Amino acid sequence: MTNGETTVQSTLPVVGGGDPTADFAGQDNPGSTPEMENGQGRLGHINNHHNDDEDPSDEVRIGTISSARFNILSTMVGGGCLSLPLAFQQSGNALTGPLMLLGTAVLTDFCFRLLVATSVHLHPPHQSSRPGKDTFESITSVAFGAKAYVFSMGLVVLMCFFGAVGYSVLLRDMMEPVNDAIAPHFIASPWLYKNFTMFLVIFFVTPFCTLRNLTALKDCGAASMVSVLILGSCIVFRSVECNLKTDDTGEPWYKYLTLFPESWRDLLDVLPLFISCFVCHYNILPVHNELKDPSPARVSWWLRSTLLFSCTIYIIIGFAGSAYAKCTPGNKIHGNILLDFDKKDPLLMVGRMCLAVTITLAFPMLVIPARDILLRSLIFPLMTKTGSTVNGRLTSETVGGGTLEELERPLLQDDEEEIAEPSPSSYSTESGSEMEGRVGPTISNAPIMILLSTSVVIFWSAGALASSVASIEIVWDLLGSSLSILLSYLIPAGTYLVITKVQTDLDEQSRPYTARQYWSRMLCWALLWIFFPLMIVSTTNAIINTFFK
Repeated sequence: MTNGETTVQSTLPVVGGGDPTADFAGQDNPGSTPEMENGQGRLGHINNHHNDDEDPSDEVRIGTISSARFNILSTMVGGGCLSLPLAFQQSGNALTGPLMLLGTAVLTDFCFRLLVATSVHLHPPHQSSRPGKDTFESITSVAFGAKAYVFSMGLVVLMCFFGAVGYSVLLRDMMEPVNDAIAPHFIASPWLYKNFTMFLVIFFVTPFCTLRNLTALKDCGAASMVSVLILGSCIVFRSVECNLKTDDTGEPWYKYLTLFPESWRDLLDVLPLFISCFVCHYNILPVHNELKDPSPARVSWWLRSTLLFSCTIYIIIGFAGSAYAKCTPGNKIHGNILLDFDKKDPLLMVGRMCLAVTITLAFPMLVIPARDILLRSLIFPLMTKTGSTVNGRLTSETVGGGTLEELERPLLQDDEEEIAEPSPSSYSTESGSEMEGRVGPTISNAPIMILLSTSVVIFWSAGALASSVASIEIVWDLLGSSLSILLSYLIPAGTYLVITKVQTDLDEQSRPYTARQYWSRMLCWALLWIFFPLMIVSTTNAIINTFFK
């Protein structure tokens, strides 16, 4: 940012010949106009309410690159890595598996940047240090209207909810030796006895789900990553130890390496496992909103370093875990690699405890986004209708920052109609009340009991469902084949295509797309054409595997 302008100078690299966030650099983009450079084009006034009504006493951006990295890693890297050894074994642990993982990482990086680019496109960062307001569901509503807003909210809530279910199942399975030691033996119910430790952990973690922002969890993210590193080291040590031993057949360790899957069905079975390992898209914008000085270079380093670390950990655990198949009955790996080790193994007990810490610290990262969505979409409007007050002042009725009527307003009118000036509230996640002199309910001023009660409903219902799920493979298979593809690839690509086209159409002096814009849009179209039919096929396969196999 220079001279107080709201433009962004970007040189971020991206696969396919250009970074989508670079499309919005005023001086680098030959299609931009002076009006757009000053944030005063057709859509430039969207940002005015950030500047005009700025209050020095308001919240400030407090996130660093380190805290942003750990917040995303603590959501992304966790129990899902325990299924990667199975994915590597079935897809080909010496070639196809690592290539699929790397390909998924590259696509994930591109979609992360699409989300940030879309947010910057709507609300370019400026000299103010106030946090941003964009969310996954808010940019979806800008692109596709109120129905898409409701749909995307439901999608994120479901992803977070079932993510918490999956982590609860993993926690229960890993803590089985501990549960046998600490669970009261007088418990008559086998169900309660089996899930005692899981519910105990949920009880102690619930208060942390009342935090108002994700940056407060930065230290937890660092501790979580240390735990994953220790777990990975334990798996690697046992795998190397296993393969150095001479088995009954006398075959060398590399005989158990494979290049390709045995069938295309195996490849389809493990695809959801690779996709699920990178799902955290709903937290990208909240973390970006809190990042200090969100310049293109800082954002690029944040995203690149995050995925580089996670991909390295995944490849190590996936390859080492799949190589341990030599020492398992039938040379097969479970969906949870820890189930293939002796429960009394002291080294793996350390790994179990470390992963338990990782999962425990990740719970708030799953509950808080779902909690915030429910508060903004259901609880806050209900408080407004019933005349509730926030800090002694009357609240104003908004739904995610704009009324449903405003969200339903199309961004592109018919050629015969005059292009109406869009309302700022339809582009902001928490605006409108400032214009009326009233203060609407927000996460920052919501009573603690509302935060706690909403978190309890989400967290404990997820735990209750997890107590009846037999295997973690069921959760990851169903999630990765349907909801994860939709949230990770289809929605980011679709919103980018719509919103960037809207800008070009509304700018009367616009020029043809730059090379970066062109290739970014082509990649988005490719994602839509590839992953939509793949989602249908993969979901059908997951349903067959879960209910009919």
